This record gives sequence, C-alpha cells and structure tokens, in this order.
Amino acid sequence: MKKVAITGASGFIGREVVKQLENTKGVVTSVLDRNTHSLEDSESLKSFVEDKDVIIHLAGVNRGTNSELLQVNTLGMLSLLDAVLKYSPTARVVFASTFQVYLHQSLYGLSKKFAEELMQQYGLNHRISGTVLRLSNVYGLGGKPFYNSVVTTFAHQIKQGESLNIKGDGSAERDYVYVDDVADAFVKAALYDQKNQTEVVDICSGESTSLNQVLDIIRNVCDKKFEVIYNDAVQDKPWPTKDKNFKKAKELFGWEPKTSLKDGLFRVVAEQ
Repeated sequence: MKKVAITGASGFIGREVVKQLENTKGVVTSVLDRNTHSLEDSESLKSFVEDKDVIIHLAGVNRGTNSELLQVNTLGMLSLLDAVLKYSPTARVVFASTFQVYLHQSLYGLSKKFAEELMQQYGLNHRISGTVLRLSNVYGLGGKPFYNSVVTTFAHQIKQGESLNIKGDGSAERDYVYVDDVADAFVKAALYDQKNQTEVVDICSGESTSLNQVLDIIRNVCDKKFEVIYNDAVQDKPWPTKDKNFKKAKELFGWEPKTSLKDGLFRVVAEQ
C-alpha cells in the first residue's frame, strides 16, 4: 500500500488529482489540513509527511504581490523539504511547476524556479528524491474565470454575453493541456519507480495553438455568438516553449495527453 499526501488538494488541479488517486488501487491518500498544518512552519508538517511514500506538492499562488509569490511558492517549498528531511527522508516529492520558468519576465515563474532549485539542492545534499512537473497552460472543468485559464474566462464571458478582449492580434500561441490529463500525470509520477535523484519533466500537449485558433474551435462547439475585440496596442510576447513535448513523461512513467483541444473546449463551454 502506497501512502500519498497532497498539498493544494482543494485547488483546480488538486481536486482532480485526489479524485483519481482515490480511484487507484493500492493507494491511501491524505491531504494537508490548513487548520493543523502550515507551509510556513515545517514543524507543523510533521504529521502530514510522517510515514508517507510520496508528497504531491500542488499548493501555490499564481496571483499576488511579489512577497506573496516568494513566500508561498518558494519558502513554502523550503518548509516542506525541511519537514520531509526531518520526519520522512525516504519520501519522494512530486512538485507542480510551470512553463513560466522558461520566461525571464515572470516573477511567478521565478518563484517556481527557485523552488525547483531547492529540490535539486536537497537531492544533492540530503538525497531527497523529487520529480518536477512543469505544466503548460492547464484548462478544464472547475477552473476559475480570470484566474486559472483564458479558456475558462472565454467560456464565462460568452455565457454572460460579454465581449472577449484579446491582447494583440490573437496570434499568440500557447500549449494547452486538459486538467484531467494533468492529474493523470501526477498520479503516474507519484507511483513510478524513480531512478535519478531529481527529474524535471514537461507536461504538455506538445502542440502550440494560437488564441485565434482557440476562438475558431469555440465557435464550432458553442451555440452562442460572441464578439471579439482586439487590442493591437498591446502585443503578447512569444513564449520560448515551442520545442517542448511530453516525450520524457512518456518514457519515464508512460504518460501522454488523451484529451484533444476540441473535446476539452467543448466540455468547458458546455459547463458554463
């Protein structure tokens, strides 16, 4: 029986991870209780990490002040690693990072990169095993408009009869991956037999899609008409992630995305 503990279990991705783990044979799950445990206090995490085989670390913030981003995303990881080292040194840590680590202008990405480097250091210095999953643009059912995904925001605005405001001309490309598939990646990463001390793995569709292409698909799956307003004065910078793919995830723990963008967009639009 494998014991898996999860931070951020009530979040967008966390809810689906917990659901899938609970449907996985041979796994016992537990979640971080904010009334008992705090990622600001490693001592409080003793009962959370003790006797666990794997810690899936999903808790984090992607909006907030610079101090909040570093406090939660970076120092929260430091507290968790300290707790693992002290109370459960054989546990593996599976960490939710982001494609924004590839950007130089994102403090959110930097806060996650610092957390990744802490994992690397604890692996080198203390033999703590960890897997970093760098996530592309995650979308799907249960996302919050104006927070989790532009796809959810579009679906919400269409339902409300609002216009869709686009920065630039709509040519900006991203890699979109469905939340169920992302949760499946965390489950597989938690259960595989890791050989190296630290692994860094991209979790993505391997396909770049422009906002205009996303809008075209939404038009095809949606029965409502909507207006799109482009703001050409604000141009979105290209992301240096076109070469990213899921090859390593498939090789290490047999993961690949299953949900097409068309199917995923249909589900999100139908939910709103």
